[in-house]
Amino acid sequence: MLLSATEQRRRLTSGEISAVELLDSCLAQFDRHNADLNAVVFTETVGARAAAEAADAAHAAGESLGPLHGLPMTIKDSIDMAGAPSTWGDVRHVGNRPTEDADVVRQLKGAGAVIYGKTNVPRHLGDWQTFNDIHGRTSNPWDLERSAGGSSGGSAVSLATGMASLEVGSDIGGSIRWPANYNGVAGLKTSFGLVSQHGHSYPGHEGIVDNNVLGPIGRAVADLSLALPVMWQPHLRPPVTSKTSLSQFTVGVLLENPLGDQDAGVTAVLQSAVDLLSDAGMELAEPPELDLMTRGHEVGLEIGRAAASGPDDPPSSHDLGRYDAGARDYAALQANASRITYREWIDLNNERERCRLAWREYFANVDLLLTPITATTAPPHDTDRSFGDRTLTVNGEERSILDQWFWASLANPTYLPALAMPAGIAVDGLPVGLQILGPFMDDLAVLRFGELAEKILGHPLCSLHDRLG
Repeated sequence: MLLSATEQRRRLTSGEISAVELLDSCLAQFDRHNADLNAVVFTETVGARAAAEAADAAHAAGESLGPLHGLPMTIKDSIDMAGAPSTWGDVRHVGNRPTEDADVVRQLKGAGAVIYGKTNVPRHLGDWQTFNDIHGRTSNPWDLERSAGGSSGGSAVSLATGMASLEVGSDIGGSIRWPANYNGVAGLKTSFGLVSQHGHSYPGHEGIVDNNVLGPIGRAVADLSLALPVMWQPHLRPPVTSKTSLSQFTVGVLLENPLGDQDAGVTAVLQSAVDLLSDAGMELAEPPELDLMTRGHEVGLEIGRAAASGPDDPPSSHDLGRYDAGARDYAALQANASRITYREWIDLNNERERCRLAWREYFANVDLLLTPITATTAPPHDTDRSFGDRTLTVNGEERSILDQWFWASLANPTYLPALAMPAGIAVDGLPVGLQILGPFMDDLAVLRFGELAEKILGHPLCSLHDRLG
């Protein structure tokens, strides 16, 4: 059932559908599509059915279990759920089964959600594709030969095909936004710290990871607005926006990547979307200065690689030597990031704070910034080359995938909220997403704009539904 979670919740409340029927609908989609797509890699349907039956019994008694009462969900492999595997795509952790729920899972269950499965990820969540040696490759439902994105690729596919009503992903460098973009769904990279990371740690690690966040993924932006208040830490409640129309938003727009090529077909879809929103009343403003964005990108690469480096993946002496000789490709940057000193990290963090202050100054006069998410629509699978060696075909020419980190890095090192939402369909028949960035902890304003924009731009999943049959 490809209705939004918000509409499903309305029908559950009115009694038009039961929680058990809705769960059965999601499981039917799982049975129909998962063999081809490989999105959901673990199920626990006995407990889920008991939870759905309990939700129906509560409804019959006139009680509500919370905002997510009866909604079936899957969650990303790396987010702990008691008794379920949390492998991080690493064969060494295939038997890792946490004994307690992550904070966010506890919150979702407490709000009435029915969680029946977990979704696929790349190894260590370290890729913009989703494949690993345990579960294999996840494919894009729009075209099985295309990437589902990563690292929350299984999550986005589960949502796009109706296997779940809501999902939870994580994002340290685009891992919610890339898959949302490639699969035609909506995902929120939340403000850093807004949602607890407890229960989302690599096996054997306990501390939170800098730049990393958890956030909701849904078929409609309104679904994210439904889920987010359940997920955030109560002491960090973000401000409620008073804006009710697009004409109340002043928005900067940047559609061309200053550090790399942007596919003309993607840019055309995004420009059309911006034109429609402007015609509907959105007030345009200038984007930030280029120096702010490019320096944030550079700092984000260094801090992000340091945050994602771990003892299970020691750097090669060859790559360290190349870095010392001046190389700045992905492998060299990652190798150096694993050995930076605390003093060097402090220097990077100070530079990051300068960027954060500059963004605060920009958003003092502008509400939001609209950008692309990736340079292209979903590319063909490419699992033979390492991440750093991979390319994208942009306007007919091969370009390094690292050139495309620019858009994701605007938000992660600076802790900003960033919404990925569908903007339209490109000439190749694949979805194109729009990124909406806002001030730190102003997640609700970002979502409000997204909901208003979605009414203008429409939603592509009806096209996917037609393809799936």
